[in-house]
Amino acid sequence: MRFCFSFFTAVLAIGIVSSAPVQAQGLRNPCPSAWAGDGDCDEPNGLGLCAWGTDPLDCSNPGANYGNGPGYSAGAYTGGATPTPTPIPVPTPPPVPVACPYTNDGDCDEPNGLNLCAWGTDANDCSNPNANYGSGAGYFAGIYANGTPSPAPAPTPTPAPQPGGTMTAVSAGAFVHGGGGGYSGCPNYTIGRTAFGQATMYAGQGRYQVPYITAGGRYPLTNCFPGTGWRGFTITRPDFRFFYQGQSPTGRLTFQLDSGAVDTVLLVNTPDGQWFFNDDSNGTFNSMLTFSPVLQGQYDIWAGAYNNSSNNPARLWIYE
Repeated sequence: MRFCFSFFTAVLAIGIVSSAPVQAQGLRNPCPSAWAGDGDCDEPNGLGLCAWGTDPLDCSNPGANYGNGPGYSAGAYTGGATPTPTPIPVPTPPPVPVACPYTNDGDCDEPNGLNLCAWGTDANDCSNPNANYGSGAGYFAGIYANGTPSPAPAPTPTPAPQPGGTMTAVSAGAFVHGGGGGYSGCPNYTIGRTAFGQATMYAGQGRYQVPYITAGGRYPLTNCFPGTGWRGFTITRPDFRFFYQGQSPTGRLTFQLDSGAVDTVLLVNTPDGQWFFNDDSNGTFNSMLTFSPVLQGQYDIWAGAYNNSSNNPARLWIYE
């Protein structure tokens, strides 16, 4: 009877020992009390500081640190053999950009617009295809279309006076102003990219029609040219840029803006830096400016509207 009892006891002991996890060398047993319940699993498939079964509070908790409780997901508490891998650290989010002061003004002010504000800070304007600056430059290129940001336009230097005198508008109802400036949003010929492109005409070619253009804008000219009384609304950058080369065979150059949808206003910055304006011409609500003499160089053109409105279909002709 004593022999049977001893044999049974030995078998039971062997079973208990064989079912326990094998302890690794150098692991603390018991686990220091300061590490128990500290939120980190300190057993071999956690931090690997303590022996199996010495930090059960943390290592049996699926919400503990170190892989959401690796002792629970694999190892002593579930009978698994493969330790849970350490999670990949979450990258630090990028800093929040400085707020743009020009939001919701109808112009895209991000790098592929007026380039005044950081990406993502003028989202309402730059994601709107009807906004000024390229009919929503941020909508067609850049972060809103997953495209490559357009480079910032290089400023155009102030035109220098040319030999042969200054420009003169000889058409009826033309007004001239030697300066510019005013409030933010005023017409600015230093902006490199126009709304509807550019073209070059050589003397003797006769006439050119801009393929596509609309009239209007959101910025009142009364704020931009003090003392002139000019009325109308335009966008900030030029609608169109025109280069004229050679000597006009007629000695004249005419810009004519028509629209059946709106009362147009026409604004032109000439190669000598002067600004010319016309509202109504020839008894109509259309606009026209004729220059004589004609200077070679860059003409920046704004197709505006007398009332505050945008995207009105229009036609622009330029002829000698």
